[in-house]
Amino acid sequence: MTRLSVIVPVYNVEAYLGECLQSLSDQDCHDFEAVCVDDGSTDSSAEILADWYRKCDWIRVVSKSNGGLSSARNAGLAAARGAYVCFLDSDDRFLPDACGKVIGHLDRSDADALVFGGYALPRDASSPWLEKTLSPTAASYDGVCEELLFRPDTRPFVWRNAFRRDFLQREGLVFDEGIGYGEDQVFQFAAYARAHKTEVVQDRLYEYRVTRSGSLMNDVRKSACSMLVEHVSILRFVLSDYESLGIVDAFTRPLLSWTCSFIVDDALSLSHEECVKVMAALGEVLRCHFDDEAILGCGLAAPEAKALKVAVSGGHISSFAQLGLSSSLHKHLYGRLSTLRMLLGRDGGLV
Repeated sequence: MTRLSVIVPVYNVEAYLGECLQSLSDQDCHDFEAVCVDDGSTDSSAEILADWYRKCDWIRVVSKSNGGLSSARNAGLAAARGAYVCFLDSDDRFLPDACGKVIGHLDRSDADALVFGGYALPRDASSPWLEKTLSPTAASYDGVCEELLFRPDTRPFVWRNAFRRDFLQREGLVFDEGIGYGEDQVFQFAAYARAHKTEVVQDRLYEYRVTRSGSLMNDVRKSACSMLVEHVSILRFVLSDYESLGIVDAFTRPLLSWTCSFIVDDALSLSHEECVKVMAALGEVLRCHFDDEAILGCGLAAPEAKALKVAVSGGHISSFAQLGLSSSLHKHLYGRLSTLRMLLGRDGGLV
């Protein structure tokens, strides 16, 4: 049996696809297959795949109509034959030792999930946040715990994960094709909550192309408000999943604290009209899972509790109160760089 299936979703990446596939050809371990899913490309990506397929026995090509990234990854998971699976975006690259190290770590461990690091591509396009995120500290976790879920170097990119394929099949884990953005985090929160063991290793095995014209991340970054509305959707999926697993109550405080850094901190920095819009949307989600007693009684810091109370009350806040709450919450969160500020370059450069 092939040890590792590398799932490569492909859509209109003719400028980068050759580099991506070359990085697989350069692997020092060849006990893998590349499952390349052409998601209805309209450029020359399909022809590039066909050329590589003719000369390489480790490539398999799946062709489908365009359905988006999650749909392409799911098609790759369905076609995979390896004992382990991992993901390589078609504008990125693996380091030459990536496949061998992924196989080695999972062979030596009984972990269901593996987390590894990477580098920005090009290196000088990195930022303090990205460096920290892609430089994990080695650790091993039995079951789900707060540190695994909320440490800064286990998310938000699913391409920094590998999994036992039978674990994903057993748990029915696939990417939710109804999520337009942020499917990586939803998948990771679901997988980490179900894995009987998760191994985090220090190896940096991946080269992540920070920006490219036409990428989904670039499109979303254009509007801070739109980004945060998508973040609210991510939270909705995570909370609904954890409710189904019966673990929301066990993680109420860290989930709500993460919500403050993931959504609220940046929402308060928007214009007043946009802030109210995001906070109202957030409140709708929170009210489905928490009441005032849960929010105020779970041990949150005062600025976090106050901000979330604004959300669950419908987002109603004056411009003056917004300014003061933004200052106090950001001061509390100082040092825990918020996702949107990082993505927009406000605290250390564009990611």
